[in-house]
Amino acid sequence: MYGFVNYALELLVIKNFGLQIWNQIKKKAEVTMEGQFLVRQIYDDEITYNLIGAAVEILEIPADAILELFGKTFFEFCQDSGYDKILQVLGATPRDFLQNLDALHDHLGTLYPGMRAPSFRCTESESGLKLHYYSERPGLEHIVIGI
Repeated sequence: MYGFVNYALELLVIKNFGLQIWNQIKKKAEVTMEGQFLVRQIYDDEITYNLIGAAVEILEIPADAILELFGKTFFEFCQDSGYDKILQVLGATPRDFLQNLDALHDHLGTLYPGMRAPSFRCTESESGLKLHYYSERPGLEHIVIGI
């Protein structure tokens, strides 16, 4: 996973729980690097999963809740990083926005070679719009709910 995912998780923990807790999470996850994650560097997915697992144990918050909060923080991180203009052109309605996420990921793939982004499809149902989320990374669907 690209470092911007881990960096957003780092921002979430530091902002809500403090640097000392983030350092405890890194230690528990056996992440020995100094400093912040580099946003354009690819890190093994295991690092992200280990950080989430360590956060669950240390914060005593269920993984789903952490991932949803992470999704919210990640969206804010994307806005603060200058991607807000790109997000605005994805569509004026929730359906258009969600339908165009794959196109955004295709574009970002040119900036982040090797990026393995999830895929999204929308279908209409009797109760409204249904989002279909596809990812090769299991267990991260609550990030999408947070976003």
